[in-house]
Amino acid sequence: MRGITPTLDAARRSRSAKPYLHVQLHDHDVGSLRLRWRRVHTGVEPDGPCAAAVAGDGALLRVRIDPSTGAFTRQRIASPGPDSGFSAWTAVATVATGPRLGLAASGTRAIIASVRTDGRRVEVRESTDGGATFGTSSVLAVASGPVTAVACSMGSDGTAAVVYAVGGTVYAVRRFGTTRWRSAAAWSRSLATVNALAATFSADHNVLISGTDAAGNAGVWSTIYGAGGAYPPGRWRPLVEVVSAASGTRTTYRVSGTVLADAPQSVFVESYAGGGAYDRVHLAPGVGRTAYTDQLWRDPRPWRHESPHGLAIAAGNGAAWLASPSAVWHAPYPAPAADLTDDVLEATVIEGLHRGRMRLVLRNDDGRYGPADAPAALAAGGELRPAPGYVTSAGEERSEGRAFWITAVRRRYEPGRSTVEVEAVDGWGLLEAWTAPRQFVWAAGGLSAARVLTGVMQSAGIRLAGGRPSRESDTLQPAFTVRAGERGTTAVRRLLDMLPDEVTMRDHVAVLFEPRADDAPVSVFDDDDPLLRLAVESGAPAAGWTRVFGAGVLAEAVDELALAEGGAASIVVDENIAAQPRADVRAGAVLRRSKLALARGELVVRPHPGLEVGDAIAVTSKRASLDGARFRVSGLHTRYVRGGRRAVYEQRIALSDV
Repeated sequence: MRGITPTLDAARRSRSAKPYLHVQLHDHDVGSLRLRWRRVHTGVEPDGPCAAAVAGDGALLRVRIDPSTGAFTRQRIASPGPDSGFSAWTAVATVATGPRLGLAASGTRAIIASVRTDGRRVEVRESTDGGATFGTSSVLAVASGPVTAVACSMGSDGTAAVVYAVGGTVYAVRRFGTTRWRSAAAWSRSLATVNALAATFSADHNVLISGTDAAGNAGVWSTIYGAGGAYPPGRWRPLVEVVSAASGTRTTYRVSGTVLADAPQSVFVESYAGGGAYDRVHLAPGVGRTAYTDQLWRDPRPWRHESPHGLAIAAGNGAAWLASPSAVWHAPYPAPAADLTDDVLEATVIEGLHRGRMRLVLRNDDGRYGPADAPAALAAGGELRPAPGYVTSAGEERSEGRAFWITAVRRRYEPGRSTVEVEAVDGWGLLEAWTAPRQFVWAAGGLSAARVLTGVMQSAGIRLAGGRPSRESDTLQPAFTVRAGERGTTAVRRLLDMLPDEVTMRDHVAVLFEPRADDAPVSVFDDDDPLLRLAVESGAPAAGWTRVFGAGVLAEAVDELALAEGGAASIVVDENIAAQPRADVRAGAVLRRSKLALARGELVVRPHPGLEVGDAIAVTSKRASLDGARFRVSGLHTRYVRGGRRAVYEQRIALSDV
C-alpha cells in the first residue's frame, strides 16, 4: 500500500469529505526529462572525431580532429543558444586521429585529452578560465603499444581521470583535486579489443567502452572507475552491457559520448558492413531517476544522423547538446510540470496485475488545450501523474505514486462544449509497446530470475524494485531467451510463471512481491465505512492438481477441494528445474497462482488513495455475514466526475483469494 496520513485515512472513511484529484502532466520520457532535439547549426567542417562539454559558466566547449590531416581545433561559445554562431575554431596542434580525443569541464576548469602523432604519448591540456584558454600539453603516459582510444572526465574540485586503451586493456591516469597526476594503472577487467572510450564525472568517473569481447562479439559496455564517491578510488566496477552483436554479423560499435542529463545519456555508432551498409548513431538513455551507479540502460534508439564518428554529447546550464564538427543540436530542459487539476472534468483510472490504463477529460472551452496552446507534453508519450485524495483538516491531501503515459489525445468540439480526452497506459502498457530489437540470452547459472527480470524491464524504461520478493526470485538462475520481436509483456509473464511472485506498478517502477497466504490486511473495510456495494462469489480455481517435470525431477501439488469443485490439472515442463526442492516450490506456486486468479467478488467504496493491486484487505459486513474476511485486491477501478448532480467519486475493488 502507498503511504497515507491519518487525516487522509479518516477522510476516505467519511461520508462528507470533499473529493480531491490532483493531476500533473510531465514532459518526461518514462521518468526522465524528455530531450526534444532541434538542429541549430549546419557547417562545412569535415566529419571526424568530436567532443563537447559545458563549462561552469554555461559556455559550450567543442573540440574536433580533421581525420585527413590530424589538425586539432577547439571552440568556445560563451552564451550558446539556437541563434549562436558555431563556425569559429582555434587551431591547437596536430594529433593522432584514431584514438579520438576527450574533453571535460567543471567550474572554471576544463581538460582536453589526446594522443600525440606517434600514437603512444597520451597528453592533456588544462584550462583554468572555463575553456577560454588552455595551457601547453603535458604527457601523462607513454603507452606500451599503439593507443586505440582516449577520453577524460573531471569533477568540480578538479579531481580528474584520463583513460586510454592499448589493445583490449584500459589504463587510467588520475588525480585528486588539483594535485599531481599519478602513474598509469591497468584496469581489472577484460576485453579483446577497445576501439573507443567516452567518460563523464558524477560522483565517480563513469566510462563507456566499445570493442569486442573474448568471443569476438562486438558491443558497448559501461563501467565506473572509482574516485571515492560511490566506489573506492582506483577500483573498476564490472562491465555492464549496453548493446551487443554476435561475432560474424558484420556489426561493430563505436562510442562517442556520455553525460548525465537528468538520467545518464550515452551515444554510440552502430556500423553494419553487409548489404545496405550504414553507420547509424544511437542514443542509449538510462532508466528514469537512476544514476550511473545503478548501471541501468534502456534499449538504444536509432537517431537521425549517420557518421562513423558518431556525435558528442554535453549537458549543463539547463540544456543538452549534440554535436559533430559541422552540426549542433540543442535540447532545452523541459518546463516544470503542468498542473491539470482544476481543468479535470472526468477521470477513470484502471489498475490490474498485468494491465493499467487511464482516461482523462479536460475542459477546453477557452481553447487552453488547443493544438497551438497545449503544453508540449499533452501528446503521445507525455507522462500523467494522477493522485487521488480528499480535502482534509490538514488541507488538500493525496497519495502519489501512479503514472501513465499518453497514447492518444482526442479534441471534441460540440455545441456549448469543448473538451480534450486523453488516453494513457501504465508501465504494463510500456512493456506491451516494447518489442525486442534483437535476441537477448541469459545462460543457466548466470543471473537470478530477479536480475533477468530487471534486464527485460529496463529495456522498456522500467526499473524493477523488490518490495518483498520471494527467495526463489533470488536463487533461481534460469536459462532464458527473449526472441527478436517478442513483446515485453510476453517475456515478463514467462519469467513470472517460473516464480511465486507478482509485479505491481508504481509510476515507472515495477515492485516485485510474493503474495503470501498469511499477508496481514493493509486496510480494513467495515460497516462504519461508506460501503456502497459488496458482492461476494465463489468458484473453482483453474487448477486443482499440478505436476512439474524438470531435469530428472518430478513434483506434484494437490488441492483436493479445488479438484472436487472442478479444478483441472496443470502441467509444467521446465529444464531449468534440476533440484527437487525447486520443483516442489514451482508446483506449489502454480497451484497458488491458480487460486489467486479466482474472482471472489467486488467492493465499491469511496476511493482509498493508498490502496494498490496485490494488497491484502479485510472486510466486515453484517449484511454479508463477513467478520474480518480477508481478500486480495486484484484490480482497482477509480472513477471521478467533477461537481453538480453528476458528481462521482468511487472505487470498485476487484477481490480475489488472499
